[in-house]
Amino acid sequence: MVSITAIHVADQATDHVALGDLGASHGLTSDQVRMYSRFFGLESVAQDRGALSVMLSAAVQGLLDQFPEVAESSGHLFYCKTQTHNTLADRSWLSSFARANRLAHWETSSVSMTSCASAIALMHFVRSARRSGPIMILTGEKAFHPSVSRLPVGLLGEVPAAALLNAGPGSWTIRGTTVRHLPRFFQNPDAMDPADRRALQSCYSDALHGFVAESLDHYQPLLRDDFVFLPHNLNVPMSNTIRDRFGWERRTFVGDTRRNGHAYCADIFLNLRDFETAADASAAPGTQVLVLAAGTGVTFATCLLERIDPA
Repeated sequence: MVSITAIHVADQATDHVALGDLGASHGLTSDQVRMYSRFFGLESVAQDRGALSVMLSAAVQGLLDQFPEVAESSGHLFYCKTQTHNTLADRSWLSSFARANRLAHWETSSVSMTSCASAIALMHFVRSARRSGPIMILTGEKAFHPSVSRLPVGLLGEVPAAALLNAGPGSWTIRGTTVRHLPRFFQNPDAMDPADRRALQSCYSDALHGFVAESLDHYQPLLRDDFVFLPHNLNVPMSNTIRDRFGWERRTFVGDTRRNGHAYCADIFLNLRDFETAADASAAPGTQVLVLAAGTGVTFATCLLERIDPA
């Protein structure tokens, strides 16, 4: 059984920049600022003061500081990225990054096809493939240009986060995963022809609600009555429709979307960290959390986590 040993969110160098100050970096007009504020509840966006490698190194080193023995073992580093930029892949960027961060003997791979659902899709792969040995899932990106720093449904934030799997007793067990891919909509919406864009708009909500219902059926033999729902930070109104559709008002834990924006694949780890530390949240052994993410492609993914007794 795959377990999450630890999560490290390296947000010490993160600034929360108010929407009104994002004109230059995000290409926002005053009308867009009002739209993001009114419809998506956004007040600011997280921006990391470091370059991409510096930002991600903080997440990796945070885990290695907790588990120094991991650097001496063999493992696999996966970097989850969206389709918005290539992270200097033509320069063997990721393998060079691993060498610079005490993981020279680890395998390295990047995952991008499922965009912001990649972290959960990767856990689905790891669980299905019965991978053994330490695995590190690295997330977080730089929203460095107006063409990739905002989406019609949310602003993109920079929060580096990493999860270490299969390197000890763990804090969460992955009880199950589900993934659905809608291949017709593989392009980003801005690149779709008008017919596909209209088709996506007409079917997206129903398809997402149907996927959540199928996920519940899949998890039913394992699911506790008091599980907690953690949506990602993209398209807050759509997440609210799921909450309302399934009557989950009292079981939904929402991350700090208002201040962070949508942090790409890092949402799952950022929100889980916040859930663990929230004063009014219960993270006792046996607590179950259902995490949801969606990415262009279009890909939906869920993961059912159960809190492990540290004793």
